[in-house]
Amino acid sequence: MKVLFLVFAILATLANATKVDYTGHKVIRVVPQTDEQLRFLLKLQEGTYDFWGEPSRLGEPVDIRVSPQRYQYLINTLNSASLTHTIRFSDIGKHIEDEERSIILRRAMHSGRAFDFENYHTYSEIEAFVNELATTSPLVSSSVIGTTYEGRGIIMATLSTGSSATKPVMYFECAMHAREWVTPATCLFMMNEIVTKYGTDAEITALLDYADWLITPVSNPDGYEYTWTTDRLWRKNRTPNSEVCIGTDPNRNFDAGFGGPGASDNGCSNTYRGPSAFSSEEASAFRDVLAANRGRVVAAITIHSYYQFWMCPYGYQNALPTDYAEMFRVMEISVNALTATYGTVFQYGTIADTIYIASGSSTDYAYMGEGVVYAYALELRDTGVYGWELPPDQILPTATETFNGLKAMAQEIAAKLQ
Repeated sequence: MKVLFLVFAILATLANATKVDYTGHKVIRVVPQTDEQLRFLLKLQEGTYDFWGEPSRLGEPVDIRVSPQRYQYLINTLNSASLTHTIRFSDIGKHIEDEERSIILRRAMHSGRAFDFENYHTYSEIEAFVNELATTSPLVSSSVIGTTYEGRGIIMATLSTGSSATKPVMYFECAMHAREWVTPATCLFMMNEIVTKYGTDAEITALLDYADWLITPVSNPDGYEYTWTTDRLWRKNRTPNSEVCIGTDPNRNFDAGFGGPGASDNGCSNTYRGPSAFSSEEASAFRDVLAANRGRVVAAITIHSYYQFWMCPYGYQNALPTDYAEMFRVMEISVNALTATYGTVFQYGTIADTIYIASGSSTDYAYMGEGVVYAYALELRDTGVYGWELPPDQILPTATETFNGLKAMAQEIAAKLQ
């Protein structure tokens, strides 16, 4: 009875909350077959439509979210370019509602118990967990690596057996894009696995003995919190751009091909690059972590969702980096370890070739700006069945397979560099 009361109380609170209503919103898929159609979609992307898959190359599907009010107009617009469509999701609002109910039910069932790694959590809950871990485990310390526009601290956990000026560093960050909830859940799972299994699990013990693991579970706290309170599908940060538009895409704000293809100069766009490189606190915080550990960082991993990709530089151009052979070697081993866990298939290669051209990314900056050879960008589950509303019951398998891939990566780096 107590559990049911708690569920109904939370549901009532959510019902009264002022949130963006996605009832009836569809996600449609189009596939450009000509250069003219691809250019048409790139131009369309500059507007206010929410592209869930960006126009990149001929024959590759592009997903676009559209409201019921604008659906017919968008279809007519696409028809004018001879682009036909299929419907991927007929009601995004229902997916969001189902996700909320799953979260609430798990919260009620785990009320008063330990931190639930198989559920999604608010930023304040994540902060509290990291700080508690720092007070209870000698392996963990917490720090604030930046302060957001709305005044939130960007918290980072350092997992170490005893850092030194020469010990290698592996840096992992999640949720640079706010709506990608499975990524902080994955970062938290990794932290807990390392802390609870160090000393008993030989693999984890060796990896933490080799390197300090720095983990930022939520790189974009303002945007992430906004996805909980107001708009589940918000992507950017919350810095005002103009009288009408808010938010910079932090992963287009790095000084790595800044302002090039795959980033927008339109402040209303989801891929708005910002007025200048590192104008966002989120990108600056990432940069500063690498700079503070210059000469020690052997891996810099940014974790996104969705699409199931494991990618390396470059994103801002199609050319291959000088170190591509080594990047690819370790990437292939990592993906094989991930896939061996549950059979989840990942594509891998450069960002530009695997997903799309994207200038100003953290991965390109880690390699170009700091010389980190093992700079990777991951896109976790799934391939579009749920998209960003991945159900809580998929957190554990997603985090487990990802961690297996990252452990394989870390082992290869240690073997190469030791």
